[in-house]
Amino acid sequence: MVRKTLPQFVFFTALMAVTTISQAQTHRKVTLEAAVPFEFEIGNRAFPAGTYVFEMATGSPQLTDHAGVLVVRNHQRKLYAAVAADVAADAAPHTTPKLVFQRNGERVFLAKVWRQGNVAGLSVHRAPASIEEEWQESQVLMLDATPVSGAI
Repeated sequence: MVRKTLPQFVFFTALMAVTTISQAQTHRKVTLEAAVPFEFEIGNRAFPAGTYVFEMATGSPQLTDHAGVLVVRNHQRKLYAAVAADVAADAAPHTTPKLVFQRNGERVFLAKVWRQGNVAGLSVHRAPASIEEEWQESQVLMLDATPVSGAI
């Protein structure tokens, strides 16, 4: 009995592995690059002005998604942050990749990342509630980003 069921078990296990790998590959990372001309914050980390790579590590967000992961790093890979993000919707697809920052006094926070041709983007969690009250005075700053070669 073992001799008959063992090959079937191996076959189905291999089939499941191939299916899982092919499904994982459809969720490719989206990588953007932008020169940010000001210091900004993500979560509790400050980043100086410079050129950064913004990677939607969980792939291009869809309207049916609830969350994603955003990775931000500089080219020297010395500055790095990975944060959980919500999925945000916009009225129309963006014609170019966009980064949205919010300035609040002297502090600038990364707020959203949009991929070209998509109505869904990633919305980075904001500052703690104690600072939240000051957002009424904030200013929105938008920067264009460039898709990194080989990325979607």
